[in-house]
Amino acid sequence: MSDYTFNMGPLRSAIHIQLHTHNATRLWTGRRAIENGPAPIIGMPRFIEILNQIRIASEHDDPYADLWMLRIEEKLAQSRKIMQMMLEQAKALFNELPEGIDIESCLNVQPARFPLFINAPLAYQGVYLLTDFDQLARQLLLASHIAVLSRRDMHHWLNRGASVIRSAFSLAQKYQISGLKRRDFIDDTPQARAVITRCGPLPEAVLSGKLRSSYSPPLSSAAQNTTPGASHDE
Repeated sequence: MSDYTFNMGPLRSAIHIQLHTHNATRLWTGRRAIENGPAPIIGMPRFIEILNQIRIASEHDDPYADLWMLRIEEKLAQSRKIMQMMLEQAKALFNELPEGIDIESCLNVQPARFPLFINAPLAYQGVYLLTDFDQLARQLLLASHIAVLSRRDMHHWLNRGASVIRSAFSLAQKYQISGLKRRDFIDDTPQARAVITRCGPLPEAVLSGKLRSSYSPPLSSAAQNTTPGASHDE
């Protein structure tokens, strides 16, 4: 056995995202509320903040946080599939180019760069969705520039892609903290019944801990003891 004692701190890594288009940058920042103006739209920082709140609530054994993590995971998975399909369709536009035309990747000479402060792994899937859109926007802008896509169709595609991301943001924005634990719902307390009335039904599989997001934190020992048959995450 070693006589040495190691006093090691946690691992750290600086992570940034680079965006090459104004279209993607606007989705990152969102839109602030303006008096008599259009409705505000949350951006990526607020989306990440909500996912961090859900993770913390899940760590405190709130089954509604687990339910919302599941919903957002499914939404992001569907959204990324849609975005990838659109990206493949956009890349196919360049098959129409005549022989002898060689085009390099479209990159911004001075891309926007944002630091990422994320404590909820699921939030990275939202970031990846935005980078997918940024790549799509670059392809569409280039295709329009070299006349293999009309300007009208370009804007239509860009709006479709942006709406996919805004839809994911909108879903996360509906999350409400219950402030309760599994035990409250198992015991059917008045507070639990009030939350169910406000937030909707809680599936039994979620309450038992059998159905959880791939990105959920492990169930606490107390939660495992109160939910027979719950999955014991490593």
